[in-house]
Amino acid sequence: MKKVILGSAMFLAGLLSTAILLAGTMANDLTINGMRSSIWNMSQYGLMPALYLFIGITILGLAIAMWGIFEKKD
Repeated sequence: MKKVILGSAMFLAGLLSTAILLAGTMANDLTINGMRSSIWNMSQYGLMPALYLFIGITILGLAIAMWGIFEKKD
């Protein structure tokens, strides 16, 4: 049960962090030919490693939660 709670918390933290990072980069007025790109804005500010880290935390949290759910009890 502890793994499920830990994994769920990590999943939620990673997902919210990713969403906030994507939403925050779209708040700027940086455009390319009138088109806005969140990925381009993040690369301009050097935030791509942070995005990869947050996505990694999300995937790791989901894996831990699934491991906790399907773990056999002795």
